[in-house]
Amino acid sequence: MKRISFFMMGTALLFSGAVFFNSCSEDPIIPTLNFIAEPTGYEVTITVESTDVSTWTWDYGDGTKSTAPGTHKYTYKQSGDYNITGVATSSDGNTAMKTVKVTIAASVQEMLTGAPSSHPNGKTWVLDKKYNTGKNGAGPLIAGLPITLPFMVDNVLDVMLGLGVEYDNEFTFKSDGSLVINNKNGISLGGTYYSYAVAGTGPAPGFEGGQGLSGITYTPKANGKWAYKQENLNLDVIIEDPANLTAGWKVGKLALTNQMYIAPTDYFGFLEISKTVLIKEITGDLMHVVFLMHGVQEKGELPSTAIHVTMIPKK
Repeated sequence: MKRISFFMMGTALLFSGAVFFNSCSEDPIIPTLNFIAEPTGYEVTITVESTDVSTWTWDYGDGTKSTAPGTHKYTYKQSGDYNITGVATSSDGNTAMKTVKVTIAASVQEMLTGAPSSHPNGKTWVLDKKYNTGKNGAGPLIAGLPITLPFMVDNVLDVMLGLGVEYDNEFTFKSDGSLVINNKNGISLGGTYYSYAVAGTGPAPGFEGGQGLSGITYTPKANGKWAYKQENLNLDVIIEDPANLTAGWKVGKLALTNQMYIAPTDYFGFLEISKTVLIKEITGDLMHVVFLMHGVQEKGELPSTAIHVTMIPKK
């Protein structure tokens, strides 16, 4: 009887131990997941804190998914609001999920060319016919580029200067850096000095204009390019100085800090010797810019006047 009792007791202990160890091995592994998403331009840094994760899946909200392990970076192709969803899976299949919203702001380049999804062939800009108070006009090339002669009526090129067809000229910026110019009837808006001294044609017939502006017969160059830059500029210019010179001008410097500008190989909006187009303001719906006009015959190679206009997307 003692042997039987001993055997039964040992069996019970073994069985109890088996149950104990088996119970421990079946405890679920529950992963934890927390992350932040910090955008810098179009690149987002995803920083993760997690435990007990075996595999990852990420959905960036733009149709792209990945299995990037934990902390990593992702670059979007265009601006917008996106939901980033991360799913962390443990070795036994349990999951933890979190979603974070990020906003990607449009770069100047994207505002110029349009988002790839909505403007696969680039974005086309034209002159705005409306007068924008405090934005449109002309002025000297001094610090701040003031407007001393505001264009105070709508359609000012036609009403005051006899230049109307130029409003229809189109400038298409493409993301590959190309610029396509469609100047209707072969007429471009530009400076009168340029039309005589550079183009050698004078103003186009019927488009004499005024205030130094003219319609110029011009054939755009093939394979035009554009570049966007933002940097300090220090330009040689003609400064109005009626107090010191009988001529009313002198050679000076136009110093601009951290200035946005467009540098086309042909021209943008305004045909002139100086190709640089200063950007005062830009959104997806408008662009206030400054064209540099050459108007002092004795120093025609230097710009002397700032022409402030508004460009809008073609509708």
